[in-house]
Amino acid sequence: MWTYSDGARTVKGYWRPGGTARAGSWVLVDPATGNLQGVVPVGEFSRRFRPVDVFADVTAFPTYLGTVTAPDGTALVDLVLDRDPFMLANGPRRVARPHLLMVPRSHRDGWSCATAAELAACQAAMTLVTAWYLSLDGGHVVFCANDSPPNLDYLRDAEAASGTLAGRGTDAATTRNPRQDVQHAHLHAFYAEPGRTENHESSAVAGHPVMAEGQRAFSAALGGDAVRVEPDSTRLASGVRAAAQPWGGSYCSYQLGVDGPFWVMPALGPSQDEVNRRLARADGLQAEPDPNLGGAINVVRPSLGDAERLHAAQRATAQQRASFEAFVAQRGLNARSLPVGVPGTPRAR
Repeated sequence: MWTYSDGARTVKGYWRPGGTARAGSWVLVDPATGNLQGVVPVGEFSRRFRPVDVFADVTAFPTYLGTVTAPDGTALVDLVLDRDPFMLANGPRRVARPHLLMVPRSHRDGWSCATAAELAACQAAMTLVTAWYLSLDGGHVVFCANDSPPNLDYLRDAEAASGTLAGRGTDAATTRNPRQDVQHAHLHAFYAEPGRTENHESSAVAGHPVMAEGQRAFSAALGGDAVRVEPDSTRLASGVRAAAQPWGGSYCSYQLGVDGPFWVMPALGPSQDEVNRRLARADGLQAEPDPNLGGAINVVRPSLGDAERLHAAQRATAQQRASFEAFVAQRGLNARSLPVGVPGTPRAR
């Protein structure tokens, strides 16, 4: 589901099941509430709506945390909190858990198109986030991405909107990653509790205590259709491109911890279904078939449509932002210019 605008409103859009653009239509959703706004035929959609890069200026977000920069000061990777934290109502004396995103500054395309410098900056960000999560009650981290490299469909949307499709009709089939929610590469850092804990928000909905399994829900191994790729910055991009080539370039990734094996897999398949089941068990959420993904498994998260929950999320992310700023300051770092050579991460016990 990607974000579009017709100048008067901004919506999220996804293909109604049907395959190609000729056969399908666009379903429009209010990005704030998730409510259905209507259905638009493909031809009319391409004329009216323009793709919106929602990560075009991450530094303007109220949840922006900092930037990893090159030695010459070039901004490489931005860090930003997701505005919808996990385990928001997490009980007395406990706080919501952060969900941090790492966003490359200069390109939209997936990490398989990133430069060695950008990948080194991402690794530095992962190292820092791992240390920060560990400082929050001994939390662990799981890294995941949903990418469509190279981002041909974003270009196609822009060309279709301007009437400049280079020898391709507006009925061209789409190949974008159906799990990718924005038109800009980013890496998720999911917080995993060190042990089992109650998810009070899920308990309130279920009517009985719901326990989040935390770290025990994950393992470094991943079978099925997943392919292991060397995670170092000099070989990762080419390795991901080679692995994802049979899937049209789109892929999802999974890595337990900053030193764990790096796995890539097709967006719709048994391995990615298993990743979503692990994420759901870790946080005391449900993992269910998603009709927008042809029945593939997705994590069911509470929305921010409720005003009270939205305000609670805003308070939580403000607290998390203050926590991160204090953490980097204690290390003598400037959050707006984090070095690629971030100090080493203490090991979780």
